[in-house]
Amino acid sequence: MDMKNHSWPHTIRIIIFSCLIGGAAGVLGTALTTSYLSQYALSLGEVTQNLGLSQTRPRTLPQSYLDALEKLEDQSLPAVGSLFVRANIPLSGISVSDPSATVIGLTSDGWSLSTDGRVGDTVHFGGQTCEVDEVREEPLLDFRFLHCAISNASVVDIAGGYGVKAGDQLFVVGHTADVVFTQARGVVWGLAVRGSDEPSRRILLTADTSVSAGSAVFNVYGELVGIVEESVEGMRVIPFEHLSGAFRQVLEGADAITYPALGVRGIDVSRAVGVSEEISGAHAGFVLYGPRAVAFGSAAQEAGFVVGDVLLSVEGVTINGTYALDDLMANYSAGDVIDIEFEREGARQEVTVTLGEQQF
Repeated sequence: MDMKNHSWPHTIRIIIFSCLIGGAAGVLGTALTTSYLSQYALSLGEVTQNLGLSQTRPRTLPQSYLDALEKLEDQSLPAVGSLFVRANIPLSGISVSDPSATVIGLTSDGWSLSTDGRVGDTVHFGGQTCEVDEVREEPLLDFRFLHCAISNASVVDIAGGYGVKAGDQLFVVGHTADVVFTQARGVVWGLAVRGSDEPSRRILLTADTSVSAGSAVFNVYGELVGIVEESVEGMRVIPFEHLSGAFRQVLEGADAITYPALGVRGIDVSRAVGVSEEISGAHAGFVLYGPRAVAFGSAAQEAGFVVGDVLLSVEGVTINGTYALDDLMANYSAGDVIDIEFEREGARQEVTVTLGEQQF
């Protein structure tokens, strides 16, 4: 009995001591884990902020024009500025002429997009002024990615224009910072028979006489959807997705921007149903058609494609009313390896294709 009475205090002390040690270890472990997660979240936040890309998140539709305009002014308008060519900047640093182009801030570390620009030109946007020290020429649509040695630059949120439909309300902002409120009159693609390597989707505006080439186009959430271009048909909007592959190369540090070449021509079934069904009986996809259906020496020829093949998907993304073949090709760069599903004489097949490089 005495031995039992004597052992109880000792046992209790051991239990209490063990609890203290366990609690301390738990606190230490939690502190270390929290520190690690905090650093990870911080790094992830810096990457996301630097890219300026819109994340999938709940959004509230503006209740009025004024609400939408306020969102635009707070969110993206500070990232739309002006380019002044070097010859127009005197020693005083004050421009003596009108700006030559619109500049759209894309990354917080100084990358922007414009229709013009050379090393030594000056950029004004977001309340900052800086000198262009790097230029990447975009050869397909004739844009320039400009870099200034600044930090914490204002950037636009990028949504892209593939989701824009006829009737959607849009804001157009140029280098004068004037805001034009308009609508999407419609979305068009190129000719009935067209190639795979030049993206042809364009957004038409209800009011295009008051906008200028190179202006930024935003949706009612204040997100960038595209850039205005001038064509023989008037002012149209190039969806930003057409520049996504080039933008990715810039962020990856490429010295020169390249564009992929698949090398096929044909008919998009979703946009020429009567013609395409008459030719091949297909109800979806991209029918290889015509004398230049498969270019000699192209990636498509090396992959074994022939006239009459119906391309169905690229990397699992279906070619349909939502995405045309040239829409999907804009995501890639020269040398990328992709899987294409196609149909030949009623049988579905899949082939791996190494994309060539377009020559300009």
